[in-house]
Amino acid sequence: MKNLINKDNAFANSPEAGVEWKQKTEKERILIIEEKLKTNPKHSIFEVFNANKDAQVILKTEQSILAKERGLLLLEVEEVLKKSIEEAITVWLEPIGDKSKLRNLRGITIKSVE
Repeated sequence: MKNLINKDNAFANSPEAGVEWKQKTEKERILIIEEKLKTNPKHSIFEVFNANKDAQVILKTEQSILAKERGLLLLEVEEVLKKSIEEAITVWLEPIGDKSKLRNLRGITIKSVE
């Protein structure tokens, strides 16, 4: 993976999704991405939750991934998808709730203020 951390990249505009990507339905985009993820066992742990017209792709997984490995794995997935499907793809991981049984037993719930 090439190093993209420099001042020029910080101020560059993000690539926009191509016409071909935007013309596909969300189901078609999801199928294309899932097929690509299946080709690598490390990437096949992910399921596509959402793939919108702006090339924002949200993945989810049921497996636990160590924090020190998660970022690099997602960057690797994003690079593969950018090279093979659409240059503008940005990968996000769906946030998962607190899995601690002890904290969940306390009956504390967090409500957002709107």
